[in-house]
Amino acid sequence: MVTTGKKYKIASVCGAGLATSTWIATKLTESLAERGLDVEVTEMKIMDLALSASDFDLIVSASKLGDVYDAPTVVSTSILTGIGFDDTVDEIVGILTGEDG
Repeated sequence: MVTTGKKYKIASVCGAGLATSTWIATKLTESLAERGLDVEVTEMKIMDLALSASDFDLIVSASKLGDVYDAPTVVSTSILTGIGFDDTVDEIVGILTGEDG
């Protein structure tokens, strides 16, 4: 379990900013809390991300975004399917805590 004392801001992004981003946000909030991380996950449309990407520590997206944003990005396929979910959560913890090396 990792406890940093920091609240991390995560953008959960999908095309419409509704069902998929809500599912991702719920799963991430639960899983990261179990690992001792305090997170605030904001659901949003991909079109709105450009205006606020720099406000987040991490962007988790239903599709590959590339390196065009100021925050690191993770594709959420495993969060949606459950296949490789723990590895993705480990990756996210590493990115947020700086221990992704």
